[in-house]
Amino acid sequence: MTSAAAVLLGFLILPLLSGCGIPPVAPATLPAGREGFAGSATCRECHAAQYQEWENSLHARTVHTPTDVERSLLGRALLCDGKNARFVLGERHARRFLVPSGAEPGRHVLLPCRYDVGPAEWSSLHTEDWKRLTWERACGACHTTGFSSTRLGFDEMGVGCEACHGAGRRHGGFGDRGTMASFPGMSARDEVTVCASCHLQGGTSKSTGLSFAADYEPGEDLFADYHFRWESLDAAASETGSPIDIHQKLLIRAHVLDGGSAGGSDLRCTSCHAAHGFDHTGHALLPRSVYCQVCHEGPDFSVKEYDQSCNVCEF
Repeated sequence: MTSAAAVLLGFLILPLLSGCGIPPVAPATLPAGREGFAGSATCRECHAAQYQEWENSLHARTVHTPTDVERSLLGRALLCDGKNARFVLGERHARRFLVPSGAEPGRHVLLPCRYDVGPAEWSSLHTEDWKRLTWERACGACHTTGFSSTRLGFDEMGVGCEACHGAGRRHGGFGDRGTMASFPGMSARDEVTVCASCHLQGGTSKSTGLSFAADYEPGEDLFADYHFRWESLDAAASETGSPIDIHQKLLIRAHVLDGGSAGGSDLRCTSCHAAHGFDHTGHALLPRSVYCQVCHEGPDFSVKEYDQSCNVCEF
């Protein structure tokens, strides 16, 4: 076969291999994250059970490479048809598709289409300015592990083990725990602070101006760099909105500013959420006395539905 014929054959075969006529994205070198991160796969050898639970969680797949099914799905989106996704953001509730930025090499932007899993519908977002919105500057740190606020790169897709426990370099040569963050030994305040590094959205970094703390690691003082207007929660609590979002932020404020909800409560994120599975079953299965009545008096609570199929107490 001549070289010209081989090239032609390659052009004919690639679309068939990728599904729906969409050729695969060529491998690319991405900006590096912070040094000292080993990757979640390193943890599996000694923590197999925890790794398996985490691997099946939504945290593990907050950002992932697209599957053949997801490539096919994107190929049916009229607004984004013909685009090659390098990464997919989200999975259970909605999917957004990341493509290389034309304005900033090595960075990414979100395509102006979102697939909502429940209704199986497409919706459009930022149709006019999506090419100018760099994903790494707005969202990258909380959907990846080992994210560098200066390089705007990361070490691992998804919220991996080191995002919550600290970089592998802290593990003391893996001969002992070293200075890795361990949730069973944490105070409630320290635990919710780790979670707050991503779930207390709406603040800004004092050093970078970005919407997340600069190079935060579990166990550090998050608020040395991250500024959040706590008083904004008082207005939010009286308005309609996501009840879970508001509740988790009020819990964080109670521990960070007041030393604990309802005068020193031990209520924390893992009171309702499994440490590695990170599902929402606790809200449905635990008695309300475990969490609602820590702050709310009385045995009766009206309940309203949350759009992630969680029931929470009415304000």
